[in-house]
Amino acid sequence: MGGTISSVATAGTAEVSPSLKAEQLIESVPELASVASIEWGDMTTIASFAVTLADMHELALAVEQARADGVDGVVITHGTDTIEETAYALALMVPRGFGIVLTGAMRNPMLPGADGHGNLLAAFLAAAHPTLAHLGPVLVFNDEIHAARFVSKSHSTRPSTFASAGSGPIGEVIEGRVYVWFTPAYDDELGLPDAPPVPRAPLIKVASEIDDLVLRAAIESRPDAVVIEGFGGGHALPPLLDAIDDAIARGIPVVMAPRVFAGRTLERTYRIPGAETDLIDRGVIPAGHIAGHKARLRVIVGRALGREASSLFPVL
Repeated sequence: MGGTISSVATAGTAEVSPSLKAEQLIESVPELASVASIEWGDMTTIASFAVTLADMHELALAVEQARADGVDGVVITHGTDTIEETAYALALMVPRGFGIVLTGAMRNPMLPGADGHGNLLAAFLAAAHPTLAHLGPVLVFNDEIHAARFVSKSHSTRPSTFASAGSGPIGEVIEGRVYVWFTPAYDDELGLPDAPPVPRAPLIKVASEIDDLVLRAAIESRPDAVVIEGFGGGHALPPLLDAIDDAIARGIPVVMAPRVFAGRTLERTYRIPGAETDLIDRGVIPAGHIAGHKARLRVIVGRALGREASSLFPVL
């Protein structure tokens, strides 16, 4: 899927762009031959900030085809900007049953200490491990194994950028061995839409003393839902409340996710205007234990499958 792991310098410049193909990546890590019998293919070679929902849907179809063809696991190389979103999109659209591992790099192949080769080897070791079939899609990076729901990019440049705030990694790869410590007690799968998901769900982030300009603009565009990243356990400042009421009156679901890095939305602690109990009384849907950008993906895939937003949350 492109990204830094496949990026090399453009002729005559110092800047890099994704251009290496899957076969070249595999050939660059000869140790892979001792891990598995490998088949490869290329979906696209782009920067991950250009990955679309249609790309994620096409990837899910390719993963399902690989499963039908009898493979034991799939490794997906991907840029790090949106790799956590693609991982969660696959968790929503593809049932568990075989290993699905995403990996990439923070340092491109032309830099000292490039991490792509090590990440790729660890990813194949993980995908070949039978326990991975029961975990859903995972991210393998910096020798850590992270569940798709919780993993997020935490630093713009460090190889150790990926973390799962509030839960931690569920395993690691050390000395060529895969260790799995925890098996998720949840399942995010909703189903695979027949066509690329097209429902629209703007993501609105709150900040101190903002007005309702952006939220009202989103409402006027008649989206299928609106996701708000609220303060703390899911709170909205008072200037947004009239706009929230307007959206709900128009039949536009409003989902409230936490802006903070870890934890779930509250449901029954504070009762003042804009607090979670007030918002729920107004008809706002608490997202539960999921970040805003992943709640957005969940509502988009769910709506594409004909599900009501209220049936998708709160995520436990």
